[in-house]
Formats: sequence, structure tokens, C-alpha cells
Amino acid sequence: MSTITFVFPHPVAGPTGGYKVAYEYANRLVSDGHKVNIVYSGSLFWKKKSLYFKLTNCVRYIQMFIKGYGCRKWFNLDKRVKEHLTLSLNYRHVPKSDIYICTSPYTAMYVKDYPTENKYYLIQDYENWGAVTDEKLLETYHYPLKKIVISTWLEKLMEKHGCDCTFIRNGFDFDYFKKSKEIETRDRYTITMLYRPAEVKGCKYGFAALDIVKKEYPQLKVNIFGIEPRPDYLSEWYNYYQSPDKETHNRIYNEAAIFIGCSSVEGWGLPIGEAMICGAAVACTNNKGYLEMAKDGETALVSPIRDAQALANNIIRLIKDDELRHRIARNGNEFIKQFDWDSSYKKLKETLNIQ
Repeated sequence: MSTITFVFPHPVAGPTGGYKVAYEYANRLVSDGHKVNIVYSGSLFWKKKSLYFKLTNCVRYIQMFIKGYGCRKWFNLDKRVKEHLTLSLNYRHVPKSDIYICTSPYTAMYVKDYPTENKYYLIQDYENWGAVTDEKLLETYHYPLKKIVISTWLEKLMEKHGCDCTFIRNGFDFDYFKKSKEIETRDRYTITMLYRPAEVKGCKYGFAALDIVKKEYPQLKVNIFGIEPRPDYLSEWYNYYQSPDKETHNRIYNEAAIFIGCSSVEGWGLPIGEAMICGAAVACTNNKGYLEMAKDGETALVSPIRDAQALANNIIRLIKDDELRHRIARNGNEFIKQFDWDSSYKKLKETLNIQ
């Protein structure tokens, strides 16, 4: 059996798609008898930081140890998977392993120098944010790391830049998410949406679209969920759920006749797949990640990114037309069943050359 370490830039306080994917693989690997580590960095590029940053970071580091830094508050991570908060991601601070899997351009910058050939780069988006410029991101694609991508658009991006990669599409947790309410019995005026404050998530366009729909249908009911506190600017008529538990999360999806996705960029777009599993009709933007699952007029109604009016028009179409809404929801629910973790995990093991 092998020892496998996933390398993350930092812990996260609540559900995050890219982390969930790696945790799912970690659970399956440890169930097959492998030793699995999850490593979070206490600091990135320490030598380049100011003295003030170093002092405040030491305080945060101690606080994380006291308050806890792991994911088990929001993800059912197998107890055999070991989580580590390290001083840095330098090789000497990381558990010695047979295989290392970095999960972002920041961690790739460290893992590329580890003295082993069994190094992998799990690429789940075009991550040109923070201190990572387009130029620096493309540089990481050419590191001596074996690249794994989760979507066809990322596979094409690798090909464009002359990089070999293995395509392993994500799966969905069909034990966690389930359709418990019949599609045809749902209130057409009940809509749900995920809130994230990052600009690329496009929530301001989603809220603008919903405001348009609300003017036409005053009886509109909108349930928003997210890991952050309720935003101050959110109108009172929105219901907001912060970090819903499994039962509440499923209820929100299952009450919804319509789910809207408004991101401008997604590596994959887990929430629209989750909504499909639970039987909601999807209206979303045409970012490349969503389009892995959203087939316009078949499994979703698709509109241009950053176009609140077009998104509102699609929501209104779904409200007005029962047959269309039911067909989109049924098609999505059937289509998403092919994205199972067993197939993805089998390919991951083949890629890592393990049993």
C-alpha cells in the first residue's frame, strides 16, 4: 500500500468544491488501505513576507491549533485520514510519502521541488487569482508534475499550451444528495441559489435577475445558502441559510423548482449538479465549467455571463412553462447520474498506478 499526501495552501472554514473533491478521493484511498495525509500550510512564501505579516501569521497559526483547523466540521472525512498544519510546504515539513498531489498553483510551486517523480497537480480551475498572474499560472502548467484535470475545457487548455494531462471528471455524492420531492409537485415560484462573495461567482447578477423576476411575480420565494454570514445588502424577502447541515441542504434543493447558477468562471460547478440530483430545473450562465453539465434547452436554460436580464428571462420562462420546467428538471436529474465517484476513483487509481 502507498502513502499519499494531498497538499493544500490553507485550511477552509466551510464547504469548498475543490477541497471536497480531494477529500472524497482521500476517503476512498484510505478505505482501500492506503495511508493518506492532508497537509495545510501555515504560511506561503514566508521569506518574502513583511515582519508585520510574520508576527500576525504566527498569532493566526496558534489560533488555528487552539480552535481547530480541520474540515471535519463540514465534511465527513474518514478518521484514518491524517490532517496536518505545517509551518510551510517545504519538503522537510511535509510527511514523507510515496505520492504527492498538489491542489493549486501555490502548492505546485513547492511540490515541483520535492525529490521524487511521483508528483501530481490536480487542476480544478483556471486559478489566476491572488498573487498568481496569468504568466505565473501558465508557468506552473509546465512544472515537472503529472497533471490531472477535472473538465474537458481544462483538458483543451492543457493541449493548447502543449501540456500532457489526464482527464478525470468529478463525481457527485449520491448518498449525501437525494431527490425526495417529486418534480411536478414543487411550487413554481420557489428558487434557490448559492451565495459566495467572490466576484467570479457573479452573485450580484443573480440578485439583480431575481429582483427583476420579483417585480413580475411578487409571490416569489428565494432561498439562499452559503458559508459566509448573510450579506448586509440582501433584501428582507430573501431567506438565507448559513452553512446548512445535510438535512437542511437537501431540503433547500428539494423545495426548489428552480436553481440558478450565475458564476462567470467555474472549473466544474458542483452546485448545479447537486441541484440536478435533487430535481431542480437549472437556469445558469454559460461559463465553461457549468457547460460540462448544462446543455441548453436539454438539462438547463443557459444565458450569457454577467447578463442579469437574460438570466431573469430564463427564470421567467421556467416559471411560466410547467412542461419546460419539468422536462429540464427530469433531463438534468437523469443526465447527472453518469457522474459517479466510482468511475472517477477507478481512473484516479490507474493514473497514480496503485491498486
